[in-house]
Amino acid sequence: MPRFLLIPPLLLLLTTCRRSVVDLTVSADFTYEVLDNDYSVPVRIAFQNTSKGAQFYRWNFEGGLPETYDKADPGYVTFEKPGLIKIKLEAWNDEEHKEKEITLQLDSVVQAGFTVTPVINNYGPTDFTITNLSKGVTKYQWTFENGQPATSIEKEPQVRFNTPGEHRVFLTAQNDRGEKDTVSQTVIVLPALDTADFTIVPSFDDDDYEAPLTATLENHTVSATTHHWSAPGGVLSNAADSIPTVTFSSAGTYTITYEASNGKQTKTVTRQITVKPNTGLRTFKDVQLGINTAHTTIGSFFSTRLRQVFTKDAVNADNGPLIDLAFFGLSESFSVNLFVSPDSVQAWTFAAIPGATTTRRINSLEKCNCPAQLTPSDFDAITSGSQLQSMPISENASGLSPFNSDLLPRVVLFQNAAGKKGAVKIKQFVPAGKQSYIVCDIKVQKD
Repeated sequence: MPRFLLIPPLLLLLTTCRRSVVDLTVSADFTYEVLDNDYSVPVRIAFQNTSKGAQFYRWNFEGGLPETYDKADPGYVTFEKPGLIKIKLEAWNDEEHKEKEITLQLDSVVQAGFTVTPVINNYGPTDFTITNLSKGVTKYQWTFENGQPATSIEKEPQVRFNTPGEHRVFLTAQNDRGEKDTVSQTVIVLPALDTADFTIVPSFDDDDYEAPLTATLENHTVSATTHHWSAPGGVLSNAADSIPTVTFSSAGTYTITYEASNGKQTKTVTRQITVKPNTGLRTFKDVQLGINTAHTTIGSFFSTRLRQVFTKDAVNADNGPLIDLAFFGLSESFSVNLFVSPDSVQAWTFAAIPGATTTRRINSLEKCNCPAQLTPSDFDAITSGSQLQSMPISENASGLSPFNSDLLPRVVLFQNAAGKKGAVKIKQFVPAGKQSYIVCDIKVQKD
C-alpha cells in the first residue's frame, strides 16, 4: 500500500511565499547598436531592452531625439550634438527598482581644413605658418610637396619652401575611430630678389638728352616690395615709387642709385646719365616725303612736334593740328615742287587736314628778294635754335613759287603756328614712278 508524505499547511505557505519573492526580482539592462558603426553626428542608435522582472520602464537619452521614453523598447534614437552623452534606463515593478547608465562618446563629423600664411611674404625662401581649422579630429598627417620638412604629424607645423613656383600642401585628418578626411591647398613661392635693375628712359620731348631733361626710371627688378631712389642733382617725383620720374634742370653727369628690398633680401644698383646743354634746336635726319601720288604709302606731311611723317590714312583730328610741313610734288620728274601750308593742302590735291594750322614758308630763297637767306652750308652750321630766331620769315609770291630739281641741295625756310622757325635741306630727289620722294634734313626751334 503506497505511503504519502504529508506536508504541514504552514510549511506549504512558506514555500509558496518564497517562490513569489524570487519572481519579483528586477534586473535593468539593455544593448545598443550604432547605425553603420558611425559615431559622427548625427548618430542613430538602436536600443534593445534586456531587463528582467520589470513592469515599468523609463529611458533618458541625454541630448537625444526623443530625450525620454517610458516603454520597453525605444527603437532608434537620434543624437545631433557631439561629445559625451549619458544613456540611462530605469526598470521597476511594485517591489523593486533598478537602473543602468552608460556613457558614449559621439564625434563631430571629421572635417579637415587649414590656412597657410607666409611668415614675412611669398618671396623665396619662404616660411609658412599653418592654422589648423579641422573639426572632430585628433590626429594629423601633413605632406609638403618640396617642403622642409616633407611630412609632419603636428597639429600646426611650420614649413619652408625654397624653390619658386607652386607647391601642394596635403592634410589627412582623422579621429580616434580612424575616420578620415583629406584636403589640400596650393601655395605660391615667388622668385627671390637676386638683382636690382632699371633703365633711364628720357621723355618723348627729351630724347635728345638736352637740359632740362625728364626721364622715367623703368624698373626691371623682380620680387621687390619696397623701393628707394636717390638722384643727387635731380628732382625725383617720389623716391619710394617703383617707377618714378626724375628731372635734371642743368647739363652734367648724374648718378642714380636704386635700392630694392622685399623684407628678406636687399639689392642696390647705380646708373649714370649725361645731360647735354640745351641747344634749343631739334634736328631730323633723312626724312622722306613723297610726291602727291605717294601720300598713301610714303606720306607727304610731317609734324616737327610729333617727329613723324603722316600718310593719308594716318591723319586725324588728334594729330592734324600738329602737322606743320606739307610737301607737294607734281610728278616723278620733280618739275613742280613746293611746301604748302597745312591749312591749304586741299588746294593741292590732298584731303583737308582736320584742325589744320598755318605755316609760313619760303620755298625759293633764290627768288624771294627777302632778307632771309640760308645756304646749305649755313644750314649745316646751325647748332642752336637761337641761330634761327633772328631769321625773318616773310612770305611773298616769288618766295612761295615752286621749285624743281635743278638746284641741289636746296634750303626751304618755315615758321609754324607756334612761332617756331625752321629750315628744310632737300638732299635728294628720288624718282620711283608714283612712289617718288625727296630726302631731307630738318632743323627747328624746340617748343
